[in-house]
Amino acid sequence: MAVLARQGVDENTRHDLIFSWTAGRTRSSLELYESEIDDLLWKLQHDSQFHDNIPLASSLMLDHALKQKRSVVLAIAQRTGLHSGTDFKKFNSWMEGHSILKKSLKKYALEELDELIKQMHALEANYVRSAGTPGTKAWEHHYGLPGSANN
Repeated sequence: MAVLARQGVDENTRHDLIFSWTAGRTRSSLELYESEIDDLLWKLQHDSQFHDNIPLASSLMLDHALKQKRSVVLAIAQRTGLHSGTDFKKFNSWMEGHSILKKSLKKYALEELDELIKQMHALEANYVRSAGTPGTKAWEHHYGLPGSANN
């Protein structure tokens, strides 16, 4: 991280850059994997747009990491019938009432999304088990049936 110090990057910006670079895994340069260090050094030395505006680059990487993790949540929600792909009403209601931190998806911070993804994978596993039982909501959704409540 001496390279960053020589470029006048302050400690907070450095920590933000590492947090973004590792997609929220760590803020400490001591916890970087060797491959992450190599990749970051290469980027600093060979990408002038990255090198010239590190705070902007860090912000863009953080936004990208947030979008990727939110995408995982939404994909699982669609597979399990929590989200239709167009109407967010049912999904937002579930998020605010049942998600791990009981708040909307856009309010989850990067490090909080890992716990939400873990919850969503558990929900999907339950859905898959339930989809094997005829007559359940998961079974009806899995086979594209209208459901008994919609008669």
